[in-house]
Amino acid sequence: MSLKDFFYYQRGERIAILLLLILIVLTIVMNGVLKKNSEKKILVQNDSLVQEFEHFQRSFEDREIVDPNGNERKINRQFYSEKKSLRDQQSNTDKRLSDSDIDSSFERSFFDNMKLTEGETIFLNESDTADWKKIPGIGSVYASRIVKYRNLLGGFVSVNQLREVYGIDDELFAKIYPYIKTDGKYTKIAVNKLEFKQLLRHPYLNYKQVKVIVDLRRRKGNISSINELALLDEFTAEDIERLNPYLQF
Repeated sequence: MSLKDFFYYQRGERIAILLLLILIVLTIVMNGVLKKNSEKKILVQNDSLVQEFEHFQRSFEDREIVDPNGNERKINRQFYSEKKSLRDQQSNTDKRLSDSDIDSSFERSFFDNMKLTEGETIFLNESDTADWKKIPGIGSVYASRIVKYRNLLGGFVSVNQLREVYGIDDELFAKIYPYIKTDGKYTKIAVNKLEFKQLLRHPYLNYKQVKVIVDLRRRKGNISSINELALLDEFTAEDIERLNPYLQF
């Protein structure tokens, strides 16, 4: 049997094969057309849904309301919401400020009732911030500054040292002076034992003065008295007078 005989079809068979091919082609074409129409229909439906949603959103944002006078007016909902939010925030801020003012007023009133009267005093070095606030003219800020500076010094030698506290001028000092009693309880610093950084913490000693003290100790050993410091150019007569009560040799 030859290859030609294998592909030989009778007339009826050829017609059947031709019809089958036509049906296959038509099926493929129709399938493509139907698929394209289906996608187009879905897109149209989606576009319709989007348009309806946008229309609904616009109608929700821009709506008619009636004001107290009975007049209709159009407002933007987003603007209305933002304005309401800002108004609520302002209201909360005002409330916090109001509460803060009330607390501050109460605190001032409370401490005013605890102020010392004429003849009453506190100790210069033993009093804490609560005691200092009992003095007329002294509040939380000044009380904190006084105690902090006193700790740096190691204690006050004299009431006059309060003038060195930032913010206490002659007028305020004259006002608080009668309420303070000296107690002589202050700490001396060991000049020959403390290290550079420890000496530098004292308000009456600056960098150059501490450096010359340490150099002098290194060269000749312990310093015997404040008179040795008085001979140095780094110390003035005023410096020696202020330091004298605090130095221990």
